Amino acid sequence: LEQASDAEAFHRTLLAAFMRAAFSADKQMRMAIVGGGATGVELSAELLEAHDEVLQSIAPNQHFRLDIALVEAAPRILAGLPERISRQADAALRRRGVRVLTDTKVTEIHPAGLRTSAGELPADLVVWAAGIKAAPGNRDFGLEVNRSNQFVVNAKLQTSAPAVYAMGDCAACAWREGTLVPARAQAAHQQAEYLARSLVAQQAGKDYAPEFRYRDFGSLVSLGENRGVGNLMGALSGRNFFVDGLIAKWMYMSLHLMHHRAILGAGATAVLALARLLQRRVSGRVKLH
Repeated sequence: LEQASDAEAFHRTLLAAFMRAAFSADKQMRMAIVGGGATGVELSAELLEAHDEVLQSIAPNQHFRLDIALVEAAPRILAGLPERISRQADAALRRRGVRVLTDTKVTEIHPAGLRTSAGELPADLVVWAAGIKAAPGNRDFGLEVNRSNQFVVNAKLQTSAPAVYAMGDCAACAWREGTLVPARAQAAHQQAEYLARSLVAQQAGKDYAPEFRYRDFGSLVSLGENRGVGNLMGALSGRNFFVDGLIAKWMYMSLHLMHHRAILGAGATAVLALARLLQRRVSGRVKLH
């Protein structure tokens, strides 16, 4: 999903698939989500909860079974996070009926579903949530890009044209052990703060000497309305602290608001949060238009 129109198209496709399943003869919808990262895991959990609510709105007297298969090529889901988080998320999804297929590579997508390294996987709807790729138009700027269309940047976030900087998901910045700074909100936030200091210093005629250093403060994954799981890095101890359940979900929501605050400011974020709270009281979680 690169723009709002892509999200709207997916929304329409999903609702249409729900409607077809509600009035089908076998009362079943088979859905395959390819990619066991945070996007695939969170989507699986949210769809299970949204399923009943959507039915009550579009077809209150109809019911169908939603079968979700989460397909991941790596040995475990959430492979970039600590193994403990992977185990907890895996167990939570399986308890709710999601088929978690790890060590399973997708070799072909066809109208009837997927062909994988483990065999055929029938699916009425396939969602690709694997990997990250920047906009194809990034190749048109004449700057160095990698296979994922990300701008290659140095330790000061400069592209191959030193006067041009890149940050966030569109930037490929070396991290540790040959890896890149992960495409996460906290990474973009840290890069934005770094560039703000750097550019202000340059405008004042000073050389901003420090290089960008990414610090991983942990990750939080939503597993539905009242459940989350994650790890946080202690500022003083440098150790991981694991959180689970409702506390993790609240922290997830708080982190979301913090990112809003960084862009919109405290006042606008407070108004937005209140508006969403009131909207949830009078309307459903899933928009039908």
